[in-house]
This record gives sequence, C-alpha cells and structure tokens, in this order.
Amino acid sequence: ERGRRSRRRTAMCADAGWPTLIAASEESQFDHGGVSACTGIDLALAIAVLVDGAALDNETIRNALRRGSELVAENEHQSALDLHEQHAEIASKLQLIHQSQYSIRIEGYDIALTLVPTEIGYRDGEVYCVVMTKPPETVCFFRGLATDKGAFEWILFDSHPREYLFEDGVQRLSSALVGFPTTQALANHLMSILPPLEGEGDEAMMIDLLYYAAEFVGFARSS
Repeated sequence: ERGRRSRRRTAMCADAGWPTLIAASEESQFDHGGVSACTGIDLALAIAVLVDGAALDNETIRNALRRGSELVAENEHQSALDLHEQHAEIASKLQLIHQSQYSIRIEGYDIALTLVPTEIGYRDGEVYCVVMTKPPETVCFFRGLATDKGAFEWILFDSHPREYLFEDGVQRLSSALVGFPTTQALANHLMSILPPLEGEGDEAMMIDLLYYAAEFVGFARSS
C-alpha cells in the first residue's frame, strides 16, 4: 500500500510539475521554542520578504523563525487575523487584502488555490502572501515573487520539518522555501502533508479542529 501511494504521488508530481528547493534552514520552529508559533513565523517572513525586500535564503528563514517565535506564546496557537490585530508592527507593515475559508474535503486545495487569487483580484506580477491555517498547522505561500531559480506560480514556506518529493528524490527539510510551478503541484503537496480528517471520529475533536476547513488570509505590503 505504501509503495502504491509513493508511485501515485510521484506520478502526480510528474504531471503537475516538480517543485524546486529555493532555500532551506537546518532549524525549524521547534529549535526556537516556537511549538505553536507557525503563524507568527509566517507573518514575520511575509514582512521580511514583502516589506524589507529580504533575499529568499536561509538567513531570512532563520530570522523569521526567531522573530516569529517571539510573537507567540510557546503553546498558544493564534490566527493570522488575531496577530494582525494585536501587533502594531504587523498591522503597520502588512495590509489585509483577503480572507476566506474552504472545506478541503469538498473543494480540495486545487480549487481553493484557484479561487483565492481571483478573489484577491491582483494583476500578474503583483506580489502578495497567503497565510493558510489548516488546524492545527499554518503554512504560507507567496505569489508574484521573482527568483534566480526560475518562475513559479507559488512559493511555499513551511516552518515545520517535512518531506518533499523533488524530481531527484525525497528530501526531509527542517524548514524551507519551495517553488511550485503550478497550482496543482502545490495542491498535491498540501494534500500530502495536511489531508482532511478521515472518518467520523470524536465530534468534539472535529469541532476543535474545524474538521476539514482551511482558512486563507492574504497580505500585501502596506502602502
């Protein structure tokens, strides 16, 4: 069964386009005491990239891990909207441009990722960041960023240790910036790391985890 899943995932990557590693750090959020700080880290990276013009490299990742972990209490998971409202630095530097929620079991990541740019209404080439929370974890992805490793429809940042399937094989990275050439390629990866809950399970747990909903919050540089 595991072998079939691996072959299926490889075929999906080959069809949708292979991801490309842009930058990685040997550290993750857990090395900075940020057990539940993924949302704060993502917002810190968004400020660094969108506002400060930081390079997409391992130093920028490490700085975001440190700064974002300082924003959030060790075991307190906060939403992107909450942090935007509570911290003057974030509110002054990042403009809230979008908020939506999708049922991943019904729509799927591919449909959600197709709808979000349409709803935001930004033109090609305009840069923004989408912070996505699929309880209990948060990742973010940039659109419109230029890189020296090629053009990508989406650039994902993940502060959690993950396995990535690249064309030359699987790599486990502590935290990374990874370029995806198509929406489907990013959707396939998100489904592999943050799938919807299966079965009925405990009703209280489903409510607590919003069952299979994912929240998308878009930010751009404040003008």
